[in-house]
Amino acid sequence: MTLPPGWLGPDANFLALEEPWCHPDHAGVYVLAAPYEHTSSYIQGSDRGPDAILEASRQVELYDETLGFETYRECGGIATASPLALQGKVNAAAVEAIEDYVASRLVPRRFIVTLTGEHTGALGAIRAHAKAYPNLCVVQIDAHGDLRDAFQGNPYSHASVMARVVGDGLPLIQVGIRSISPEEIDLIRRMPTVTTFFADRILDPSGPYGGHAARWIPEVVKACMGPVYLTFDCDGLDASIVPALGTPEPGGLGWYDTLALVTALANGPGIIGMDVSEIAPIPGFAAPQFTVARLIYRMLGRIQAARRR
Repeated sequence: MTLPPGWLGPDANFLALEEPWCHPDHAGVYVLAAPYEHTSSYIQGSDRGPDAILEASRQVELYDETLGFETYRECGGIATASPLALQGKVNAAAVEAIEDYVASRLVPRRFIVTLTGEHTGALGAIRAHAKAYPNLCVVQIDAHGDLRDAFQGNPYSHASVMARVVGDGLPLIQVGIRSISPEEIDLIRRMPTVTTFFADRILDPSGPYGGHAARWIPEVVKACMGPVYLTFDCDGLDASIVPALGTPEPGGLGWYDTLALVTALANGPGIIGMDVSEIAPIPGFAAPQFTVARLIYRMLGRIQAARRR
């Protein structure tokens, strides 16, 4: 069996999977890389993030000891497409190219993980899924609100991507927010379709949930009124876990709380797609992208386990 053009073999794909487990005709999961960066306002390099995640993933152990299976087998395989070429495309043109790239591979029962650079790239993947799942809601794990109408004059800034999601009429649940502007606070207060779980309220032991995931995660699940599309900005995690970020912030989600949230969403409303953004690799330092690659694989395991129930 030979891979068709446009698909990556074990020397370049997610997890270094051999055939037939990386063949797109059989795989239940597709990994799509769309390395877009145009508006990063602090640390540059998120366009190198998808490739760094793919490279690091080849060191991830394939057996999940918490679930008792090898996730890629349970999924029927994980296929990785050649990265989308975005040279010369910015703002709306880049978002549209990513939407087309994802939509052309989105079919029932196939789960797509989109790896992008800055968070703006997620908008194309979200829009592709919204057309296939009209009742979906977006769950955003992030340090930042990303709800400015425009930032530095650009409505397609990474700081405005969730404003575009809200403008599309999609319900939005934000988790882990801890850096936000007055303009964004005003939008949250005005928009009944936006529910925000600020980091200090859910993670601080002195907050209303006592910092206990068992208390705040059910509230996040309750806020979801349809199947979930998960948009995962890596700065939603605490910067001590993943420091290679375009806009790092302390005080974020931990490893186990993140997996507990994903498990609850998968077992509850269900997760129908996701994207991962904002890794800005640090030369010679592989731990951040390895952590994210392993987290993606662990998330896929929990999503697959929920589908088996």
